[in-house]
Amino acid sequence: MPFQLEEKDIPAKEIRLAKILMDKPAPHCSAQSWAVFDQKTSSLLFGKMEKERRECASLTKIMTIYVVLQLMDRFSIADTTLITVGGDAASVIGTSAELHEGDTLTI
Repeated sequence: MPFQLEEKDIPAKEIRLAKILMDKPAPHCSAQSWAVFDQKTSSLLFGKMEKERRECASLTKIMTIYVVLQLMDRFSIADTTLITVGGDAASVIGTSAELHEGDTLTI
């Protein structure tokens, strides 16, 4: 007889997380490792190789998301807001984003 895992054997926290992910799956992430942290509960929700020691990611990317989140909070900007890529951003050398002037992206 194959092993059967029953809901009572799974911690409640993991059941809640699974239900959240079924309703709204996490976006695709190509990073070798990543983590999603819930600031309100000070807990790690889930991740991939999140306990492996690695070099820090690009500080520019980290600062960009920090500044964007702060501005979104300060000015009540929704994460569905469309942003149009300008010429300066599109002409940055050394990026792999492949942005073109006029592209529109959500925050």
